[in-house]
Amino acid sequence: MTRRILGRSVLSLGAIGLLAAFDASGAIINPGLYQLNNHPDGSARPPQYGMRLDELFDVTANHDIFTFNFDDPASDMKMTYDGSTIRIFGQVWGGRDIGGAYAVEPTTGLYTIDFSYLIGVAAVPGDDDVWVNGPNMSNSGFIQPPVGPVVSLVDKRGNGGDFSFRLGDEDDDAGHRGHPGISGWGWLVHDFPAQMHIPDSDFLFTAELIPAPGTGGVIGAAGLLAGRRRRR
Repeated sequence: MTRRILGRSVLSLGAIGLLAAFDASGAIINPGLYQLNNHPDGSARPPQYGMRLDELFDVTANHDIFTFNFDDPASDMKMTYDGSTIRIFGQVWGGRDIGGAYAVEPTTGLYTIDFSYLIGVAAVPGDDDVWVNGPNMSNSGFIQPPVGPVVSLVDKRGNGGDFSFRLGDEDDDAGHRGHPGISGWGWLVHDFPAQMHIPDSDFLFTAELIPAPGTGGVIGAAGLLAGRRRRR
């Protein structure tokens, strides 16, 4: 990966390009596989969550809040982005939030989620984020509860009408709701068309790119170079 030239150790051109990507803003959405985690600013926390689907089950006469903990030891939520499509998928622990904990009932447990944005995925004009700006309710997926049948999901454009999902850290890298790294957020409808959007039903998570095999040495070199710069 390195060569000695005139007594100096220099990185190959390929490694230099990869290091440049690591030095760039954390909001740059590179194609690849991402690990998803809870967002720190979910309005129904605790427990923290990466997805919320209120009234997924009508358990009580009140408004039932259902959240899904992407950081639970049983959870493993991931996302792929290839430049034109986004897929969010995996298993997640969740249930009815009763204020700091999940209710002890059959709807609490391990859920399977698979949602794809195939239409309208594009760069945000004037920014380095990515959003989904297609026709309303044109992307779809499902959630499989621990009990009962599969529940359909579709996307919904937000109140501003600009997009149904956005990935990044907001305009000018300001961060989404206090998180400086990459966030994913967007609105959903479950049981469409029988059901319309119920506030709050949305994705709200953070995302970290999983390095492709073979890049570990380059990442290590980046840290080493950063350490040398700090010591000088």
